[in-house]
Amino acid sequence: MGEPNVWSSAKLPDGDGRSAGVTVNGYELSCEIPLDPEPEPAGATPFGLLAGSLSACTAMSVRTFLQRWGVDPGEVVVDVAFRPGRPPMMERRVTVEAAVGPDLREQLAIEVDHTPVTVLLRDALTIRTQLTTGARSR
Repeated sequence: MGEPNVWSSAKLPDGDGRSAGVTVNGYELSCEIPLDPEPEPAGATPFGLLAGSLSACTAMSVRTFLQRWGVDPGEVVVDVAFRPGRPPMMERRVTVEAAVGPDLREQLAIEVDHTPVTVLLRDALTIRTQLTTGARSR
């Protein structure tokens, strides 16, 4: 079967520390487990890493989709905010610099709602998405 192409490990040292060392495919970062919502943690948090996964996956999927249709997307920005609650929610703002016609924009919206990380997360939480195209003209 071979080695996995995606892997991660986390190490939380013995004691009362709340900062885990995380390695993702050989890249290291620190992940802070907050005690409460305030003050904002100094580094990445577990939910922040989920938001980062969703934003990165969405940006790459948007660019790939538009390039397949011969559209130079220009800059693609995806902002994701995690909102705790019952159920928890992620708010995702997708901004594409290129102007996209109505039919292709509708297909792009469907693509955004079916990115791999979206599919993995959507049964566990609500993902609300705002898609803006044509930011180049603003």
